[in-house]
Amino acid sequence: MNLVDELLKIDSKKADELKKGVFKSKRLATLLGSKEETVDVTISEIPSRRINDIIGYQFNKNGSFDIAKSYDAKLILCTEALVEPDLMNKSLQAHFDCKTARDLCEKLFGIEVNELSDEISALCGITKDENEEEEIKNL
Repeated sequence: MNLVDELLKIDSKKADELKKGVFKSKRLATLLGSKEETVDVTISEIPSRRINDIIGYQFNKNGSFDIAKSYDAKLILCTEALVEPDLMNKSLQAHFDCKTARDLCEKLFGIEVNELSDEISALCGITKDENEEEEIKNL
């Protein structure tokens, strides 16, 4: 049986499913006064076209990398991938005196934004696995 035949047998909706994951936040645990060391935050894969747009946000029109935009791109990535807590929730934004989901993300996660965005990137498959290059060479 060839690959086309195998693909025709699966439910086509499977191709639209986004992976889910968990990020363990120390900062939220501290803010919540949790007895646990971390609090689970639910994240979701972001569609590949949107990931491309977010990555492109970090570059100026001339193609040069803009470090200031890099942090904003991480915030965008986090706000779009976070399922729980929902940073788009207007009541939650108002409670923390934030005008946008990005503001709320920065306030709640602080320096963890870097780790959170790395975890989301890995879930989306855009980080390079150290063994990936070697596996490709061996094919």
